[in-house]
Amino acid sequence: MRLKIKTLTGVVQPLSYVDKMLRQQGFHRSGGDSMPTYDVVMYDSASSSAYFLRIPTNYTNTTTGKGELNVKLGHPYLEAKFYMNTTSEEVFFIPKAVREAAEHKLAEIADYLSVPSAPS
Repeated sequence: MRLKIKTLTGVVQPLSYVDKMLRQQGFHRSGGDSMPTYDVVMYDSASSSAYFLRIPTNYTNTTTGKGELNVKLGHPYLEAKFYMNTTSEEVFFIPKAVREAAEHKLAEIADYLSVPSAPS
């Protein structure tokens, strides 16, 4: 499920700043050196289900004054965490409470990333 967070989608910041801030928020980086994606597992205790909140990124053609690559954040999305015994025919519903928690977390991240990066 794609989440609409206009204040976060399209933000451009240095990779090191984005990486540090998202890791502090509990996200893990995947995708290697190509196009990194950051994800965090959100657990719903009411249904005993887990969900991935993911933020894709793309490298931009710009660099910082220090020659560091900038990344542009894509549209965040939320999806059910699947296990091997799950069939592809099952329909997964993401509870409203999980969607709201994800949107709250993304709004907090947008606040951090909307300000210029601090010097390292």
